[in-house]
Amino acid sequence: MSPQVVAAGVAIAFLASVCQSVTGFGFALVMVPLITVVWAVKPGIAATVLLSLFGNAMLLREVRGHVSVPRVGGLLAGFAVGLVPGVLIFEKVNEDALRIAVGAAVFIATLLIYRSPEIDRGHDSFGLRVVTGAISGAIGSSTSLSGPPVVLYLVGRVREIDAFRATILAYFVPSSIIIIASYAIVGQMTEDVLLMVAAAVPAVLIGNPVGGWLRGHLDAERFRVVVLAVLLGASISVVASTLLR
Repeated sequence: MSPQVVAAGVAIAFLASVCQSVTGFGFALVMVPLITVVWAVKPGIAATVLLSLFGNAMLLREVRGHVSVPRVGGLLAGFAVGLVPGVLIFEKVNEDALRIAVGAAVFIATLLIYRSPEIDRGHDSFGLRVVTGAISGAIGSSTSLSGPPVVLYLVGRVREIDAFRATILAYFVPSSIIIIASYAIVGQMTEDVLLMVAAAVPAVLIGNPVGGWLRGHLDAERFRVVVLAVLLGASISVVASTLLR
């Protein structure tokens, strides 16, 4: 791994950390499509999961009192269902085809939310959380892009910013630990991955307070726009970076 790749990874991690701090999600959405332009797909995904866990754990400490425990429980139950298929996909399926499919799905879902922002918040059940978590688990363990299904579920049901951020962070921390353990078992936590993570941790530390400052200048409606913009931009970049390789 060249110094240029490490430098690019550090810069991308900083940008991803800022986004994560502002919205409570988005680290992998920003980092994966960008890091895989300059580095191989699988180590890029593995490094992203490790770095996102570090950032998520730091942010969760700030808002842990706002977590919706029943929602997180249902999502994690579903995650357990989707984990094994996702790891198998990560190992066996062509990464480019998978990334294009994920990018297209996120793009379509984002447009649907934009056109129909007033999702029925009364439609919420344990079964819906399990299904959402299963989809997130399969996508997250195969590409690290576990955020979109959970964001799409929460964005119409949790309107308060701290509650939104706390709930999604409380889901990401344990799910990331499980994914990391799974990657270690299948041999994806290599020396290069650990080197990239060690180099990029300071960037994550700096990005968190920068994002916190930006978050203090966003009202609720602007926050919703940021959420949708991150999803839309990430979905386009996932597809574009794959097609241009």
